[in-house]
Amino acid sequence: MLALLGLIVPMAPASADNSVFHRGLGNEPRTLDPHRAIGTSASILIYDLFEGLMTVDREGQLTYGAAEAYEVSEDGQTYIFRLRENLRWSDGKPKTAEDFVYSFRRLMDPRTAARYASFLYLIENGRAVNTGQADTDTLGVRALDDRHLEIRLNNPAPFLPDLMAAVAAVAVPAHAIEAHGQQWTRPANFVGSGAYRLTAAVPQTYLLAERNPYHYATDSVRIERVYYYPLENDSASLQRYRAGELDLTLRYPADQARWIERNLPGHLRSSPGLGTGFILLNISRPPFDDPRVRRALSLAIDREGIVARLLDGQVEPAYSLVPPTIENYTPQQASFHSMTMQARMAEARQLMQEAGYSQRTPLRVAMRYDSQDTNNNIVIAVRAMWRAVGADMEMVNSDFGAVIADARSGNYESALYAWFAAFNDASTFLGTLDSTNRSTNFARYANEEFDALMAAASASPDLEERRELMQQAERVAMEDHALIPVFFYAGQRLVNPVVQGWVDNPRAANLTRYLYIER
Repeated sequence: MLALLGLIVPMAPASADNSVFHRGLGNEPRTLDPHRAIGTSASILIYDLFEGLMTVDREGQLTYGAAEAYEVSEDGQTYIFRLRENLRWSDGKPKTAEDFVYSFRRLMDPRTAARYASFLYLIENGRAVNTGQADTDTLGVRALDDRHLEIRLNNPAPFLPDLMAAVAAVAVPAHAIEAHGQQWTRPANFVGSGAYRLTAAVPQTYLLAERNPYHYATDSVRIERVYYYPLENDSASLQRYRAGELDLTLRYPADQARWIERNLPGHLRSSPGLGTGFILLNISRPPFDDPRVRRALSLAIDREGIVARLLDGQVEPAYSLVPPTIENYTPQQASFHSMTMQARMAEARQLMQEAGYSQRTPLRVAMRYDSQDTNNNIVIAVRAMWRAVGADMEMVNSDFGAVIADARSGNYESALYAWFAAFNDASTFLGTLDSTNRSTNFARYANEEFDALMAAASASPDLEERRELMQQAERVAMEDHALIPVFFYAGQRLVNPVVQGWVDNPRAANLTRYLYIER
């Protein structure tokens, strides 16, 4: 174990060329199609390769992307975005407002099976289009001319500009998709609109992107080439970073954070994040259709212990789905958050007995999880905690993509899962529990009171009322134990001090276009 070495090993440079950057990712993305991609690794690549109407600046704050301005109608239900002049795709072809119309229609088309289509249900006819009840050309988006895009909403949504910076809201190239079908994201066929363009990919080894000369800000981009390395093993990621093969990496064993701080001072960068780690329960079938079982297993989890012992105190325990970093919102914690662990365990055992389970006649349940080191340690700890109240867990590890596929299909009982904000609004978390949301409600949660509160929040033009309605909805879900929050993520990276331009921010959004290297 590296934690036992107690040695400071000099960092070798990843490359002597300051124009080449080496980024360590997590799991290898299954696709770079923004409408189908999922996960942090895919998001990092997509933010470098594509751009929406809005984007983020070097500090992670919302700023203009393909758009240079927007106007909002008096009733807050119509936005008109004005695009920059002479926008180009990475192959030099013009990029116009019609490209965004195509992209939004493709995103909402049920045949696309887009991961995050439900985020755009706020657009006029969005839900009807995505559920196959209306044609895509009825979606409330239209090009007024080449540089002006109109978006019509069902209700006011002041967070729409933030949503337009999300991965799913980037423009995709109709001409490349129509020419190459599902192969359009291969390097030979690739067309994007970000500061970089994909030029090579070797499965399980690396992806290579080069500066896009057609991007409007290309003259300010200092890194010419970026190598992205998929790394599914935390320890191997740290070893490669320490060997100087990487300038930056997402992954390292979470329980070695303090060792890294002592032995590689200045390398570990961290800030409160916009994500929650939780245990997903399939509520649509036994045993988790029983709220007593859900509450008992949530009570039994020692969140503080997991954070202190397995995550090196680098994150915060979670008793709500929405993290405290979400703006203009107060997370609603499960009512037992102030109880002692002794009291929680006593209640958990009582509830399990009422449901017919005990240590002698345990509940048998399988938990699926992505087989990285940190996840494995967390699941081992949860298994011991559940065993103490009468639940016998089978650990089922697999790659990240398989966990996602099983969650989407309902082929699971429980799963260690996480959700990261697509935009800075509580609805990006709470919307995953809406019973009408087919694309992200993996818990199969269905609660009429919750749905009604979220529908009322969506329809409210008053921001204070909207916030209170969403908070009421979260209270309902937390008392119903729709899922089991465990911890709030922090935006953590290992960043070589030679990398300049890095700014810690809750979005953990650090686009390569803003970085440069001084060795």
